[in-house]
Amino acid sequence: MNTTDVRFEILEQKKIAPDIYQLLVSKGYQNFQPGQFVQVEVSETLEPFLRRPISICDANQNALKLIYKVVGKGTKLLSQNKVGDKLRIFGPLGQGFVYSDIKEATIVGGGIGVPPLLGLAKAMYQQGTKVEILLGFNTESQAILVDEFKKYGRVHIATLDGSLGHRGLVTDLIKDQGKTIFACGPEPLYHTLEKYNLKGYYSLERRMACGVGVCLGCNINVTKDGKTARRRVCHDGPVFPIGSVIWGERLD
Repeated sequence: MNTTDVRFEILEQKKIAPDIYQLLVSKGYQNFQPGQFVQVEVSETLEPFLRRPISICDANQNALKLIYKVVGKGTKLLSQNKVGDKLRIFGPLGQGFVYSDIKEATIVGGGIGVPPLLGLAKAMYQQGTKVEILLGFNTESQAILVDEFKKYGRVHIATLDGSLGHRGLVTDLIKDQGKTIFACGPEPLYHTLEKYNLKGYYSLERRMACGVGVCLGCNINVTKDGKTARRRVCHDGPVFPIGSVIWGERLD
């Protein structure tokens, strides 16, 4: 797959939930692995210097859809761009989800980890996989992309305050523990999946300076064949098998 660094024109920039924006830009990627990400230049000046990694929500040859949350200076600057402005975007990057030949699966998303799972749900639906989709949010006002997910599978919602769907954690909704799990969300979600010894994949979020594995800033330890191995989240991930990450340890 070709990785490019080009300017994309903004076709749409809109707020879809508190502090959460949907960004649609011209051009795109005809082929990408759901779970991959891009590095977005938020300013042409030296401040902030680093690009911001954003997971790909969906893409085709004509457009790229990104959904991001404003959490700091960089994403705040990104949210101030208007339709017609141009952004330099580098991607697609990383290794996505492995989902071929899977007949039934459960997608589990939490918060801002939900968007990259939309492209996955679409791809699995197109290959004939029967998908159950579980989405978790803090409250109803933060629930995003629900109608879009309904196109590709049966959707169940959980909110911590009970304002929409089940009151509690999204992992409470997992009924069939034998299905392959595809997850993206906060780290506690992954700990719960491991606690119940579920099989599948999760997508990690780490600070990624370069996005291509050169700076080594996103190193983690994983277990592979019974041994500890060094991996770069941006290059070797961000998707890893459930249970493979050694939490709380990183290699400098």
